[in-house]
Amino acid sequence: MAIGIPGFLDMITDSLLMSLFVPLTIISIGGGLPFMLESKRLKNLENGLPELLEGISTSLGAGLGLQQAITSLSEQRNDALGHLLRRAIARSKVTTFDAAISEFAVDSRSPPIQRAFNLLQTADENEAPLQDVTFSMSLEYDRLLRLRSKRELDLKGQAMMLKGLMAILLPATIGMMFGLFAGPQSGIPMDLFHPSMILYFTAGSAFSVLVSAVMIGKTLKSAVWWIAPWALAAQIVYMGSYLVSSIMA
Repeated sequence: MAIGIPGFLDMITDSLLMSLFVPLTIISIGGGLPFMLESKRLKNLENGLPELLEGISTSLGAGLGLQQAITSLSEQRNDALGHLLRRAIARSKVTTFDAAISEFAVDSRSPPIQRAFNLLQTADENEAPLQDVTFSMSLEYDRLLRLRSKRELDLKGQAMMLKGLMAILLPATIGMMFGLFAGPQSGIPMDLFHPSMILYFTAGSAFSVLVSAVMIGKTLKSAVWWIAPWALAAQIVYMGSYLVSSIMA
């Protein structure tokens, strides 16, 4: 039985499901990367929100108005949040400050930032004590983001363990057992059995990817793109462990 690259290629071409999942995996990775980059962008924006609100509160306490405070902070920040704010301030010269800030919140595509600035505008319209409001908001959002980060960190390990179990450990274990006790030399027609097992591991990998996404708070829309890569990994691990163990038997 061929091993190495020829054996690996034969293993893929002999399975219809694996042959379909190779191009599907390439497409899926291309579709999943934008969601990953967007998630990283939102996280960077939201991590700067408590500091921004605290800075607004400090500037208001120093006697500046809300527009002056936000303008000053936008010029001081060199991160993505500062870039969005500077763009909003530039737009306010041709529209209104409130309209530009509303557009900034929408452009951020971040629910926490949108809620914070909507509340800030509402408090400003109702002549509420903005310094106290923004300081309280900075504390609340800092606590919220810390709790969310801790929850995500705690569950990420469990989610990765679930995917590793369903896509790596289980296929490797079963493939090795079949290779040792039901290899080609045993006369058992495993070629008839392999498609069912590959389909089983594909379904198990898909399930683990979706459950992991729910565990760490990701959307199913973003998780669907990573089903094909994990499923292909499970298929390759299963057939690879079967072939290697059958040669060693």
